[in-house]
Amino acid sequence: MKTRYTYVFVLLLCSLMAKAGIVNYTVDDTSIFPNPERGFTEELGGETKLSDSKNHVIKPEEDWFFDTEDPENADRKTQTLVVTMYYLYNYMSKDLSAKLLQGFDEDMQVLRNHGFKCVLRFAYDWNSKKDADLDHVKRHIAQLKPYLEKNKDVIYVIEAGFVGQWGEWYYSQHFGNETQELTADRRQVLEAMLDACPEGRFLLVRYPLIKLSYMGDENPLTASQAYDGSARAKIGHHNDAFLNAWGNDGTYGRNGNGPDDDPVLRQYIADETLYAPNGGETNVEDNEDTPGLPQQVYAKAEEEMAKYHWSFCGSTYSEEVTDRWRSSGIFDNLNRKMGYRYQLLQANLPEEAAAGGQARFQIQLRNVGYAPLYNERKAYIVLSNQQSVFSIQLATDPRRWLPNGAETQIDEMLTIPAEVPAGTYQLYLHLPDMASTLATDPRYAVRFANVGTWDASTGMNRLNATITIQPTTAVTNVNGNPSPVTYKQLRNGQIIIRRGNTAYDIFGNEIIDE
Repeated sequence: MKTRYTYVFVLLLCSLMAKAGIVNYTVDDTSIFPNPERGFTEELGGETKLSDSKNHVIKPEEDWFFDTEDPENADRKTQTLVVTMYYLYNYMSKDLSAKLLQGFDEDMQVLRNHGFKCVLRFAYDWNSKKDADLDHVKRHIAQLKPYLEKNKDVIYVIEAGFVGQWGEWYYSQHFGNETQELTADRRQVLEAMLDACPEGRFLLVRYPLIKLSYMGDENPLTASQAYDGSARAKIGHHNDAFLNAWGNDGTYGRNGNGPDDDPVLRQYIADETLYAPNGGETNVEDNEDTPGLPQQVYAKAEEEMAKYHWSFCGSTYSEEVTDRWRSSGIFDNLNRKMGYRYQLLQANLPEEAAAGGQARFQIQLRNVGYAPLYNERKAYIVLSNQQSVFSIQLATDPRRWLPNGAETQIDEMLTIPAEVPAGTYQLYLHLPDMASTLATDPRYAVRFANVGTWDASTGMNRLNATITIQPTTAVTNVNGNPSPVTYKQLRNGQIIIRRGNTAYDIFGNEIIDE
């Protein structure tokens, strides 16, 4: 009997020690294609002051999503984000109405219909510093909280908003005018927004000084603190004066309302944004106060987007800059590299494995984008043929595939599901959206920048390799009934083979205490 078990166990061990094949990939450094949660944006809603009769921002402009054939709108073919501004001017002294909140829900559904997400902000006015008082702001945020949670699948990030003109926390009637300082009232708004911001989403503040003041120190977010759900991990940044003079128009200032430019704050943002998003728009205008400034900033765009890890930027405002980016050719490179841009380099993949057994997957990749992913997303190895599809989750965290050319090595032993039928399967790498509402929509899956790997119909990246799955090995027990055999390797290298509730070594000897 021992001899028969030894023979079966050796066969099993051999079947589990799968051969590996090296696959090399051709990177794509030229194509521009849409990928979720990154890239150039356009603002929808404009200057609409919402009311019960005008309760939508996106729905009235739904034609925007179709209007891509005009050469002037060609950029939209590669976009997946819109900036969505809700101006609550008519609700400054009253609750938000059910009609308005219904309009918000319907706007979010338009985004789902077209494969987009939004950079979301609420404010009260666009042409004055008028805003609501603290009590009404907090009431509005509390009303919006369940709607933000309900629609977080199509929200990329939320900007703190509510305070001041454009919701940019500077010109304000009720919260201190022309200052970036975190006053007591502003702190309450920030805390209310942190509470309302759904789990897994970032809240972006306009000035780094706001986060520094709130945290009470100048320590940037670290790798060990990232994504832990704390306020430090949840607060990101937006800069709506990118490349402007005087510290990006006060973005990097410390004196409350002046144009100073602090290199310490700049380094703080550079460090922070490896783990928390950053984006915004330019507002550079050529005028007599800044002679020659636009020309000076064009060459800095790529350098600063890389340094401060930009994941999104307005594609139109200000035209003084964005039009020059287009004419000079910089725009296309920014479009390619803004946010993440992952490339497969090489993989060492098993050619065969046993159902219920383990196989080693090694994948080398590179992120040539300016930023990583920020919202949680899982990576899967997928086995697919004409009959079946099986996904196996990798332990690697795509949010930690760092940017600007950094390489990541995935090296994992994966268990092949026992229910996988014997046969040959194509191998894929799949990064779908985390939300159940979007997980099967290929428009929300991450595409790698390689030649011959993207499958647009499924949203998966071909690994250009197959794996042959052998059936689960079975041992016949004394009653003639098959009993499945499983395999395990302990840290000391010992091989444990289990038949039912009994464990054996590879020679068929029963193990009493493993």
